[in-house]
Amino acid sequence: FRGYLHVDGYPGYHKVANVTLVGCWAHARRKFDEALKALPDAKQKAAVAAREGLEFCNRLFAIERDIKDASPEERLKVRTEQSRPVVDAFLAWLRMQRPRVLPKSTLGTAITYCLNQWEKLIVFLQDGRLELDNNRSERSIKPFVIGRKNWLFANTPRGAKASATIY
Repeated sequence: FRGYLHVDGYPGYHKVANVTLVGCWAHARRKFDEALKALPDAKQKAAVAAREGLEFCNRLFAIERDIKDASPEERLKVRTEQSRPVVDAFLAWLRMQRPRVLPKSTLGTAITYCLNQWEKLIVFLQDGRLELDNNRSERSIKPFVIGRKNWLFANTPRGAKASATIY
């Protein structure tokens, strides 16, 4: 296989040969959402840095909603005109915020994640066929991820075989 591979931040993907890794903006967005939720209730509605980071991600998702039915060529054109400026502003914002935030805080973790994943996060700007996130693939494996803990408790080999047959 040669081509694009939509991924989260798992470092094992770096070992896959002949692919261009495409980062997941849903994972980046989720980090800022978690940082916002970690704040006291009174600050969650305020104009805080975690909300600013979340808003950058939300703008990208809004653009993608508008072009979801467009051709790959049209998607690429819109991304170049509309998403690229958001991405550039977000990178400048991340670089400005990094020295102002404790690295181990939830906001610091969100900023570090984005900066560490940056080269993968911006790949969606190269090809209109690419998605902004890998949610579709993650949804498809969710039953297995949820079920794997249940599978640890098959008391006998016969019970495990029965469970495997059902799944």
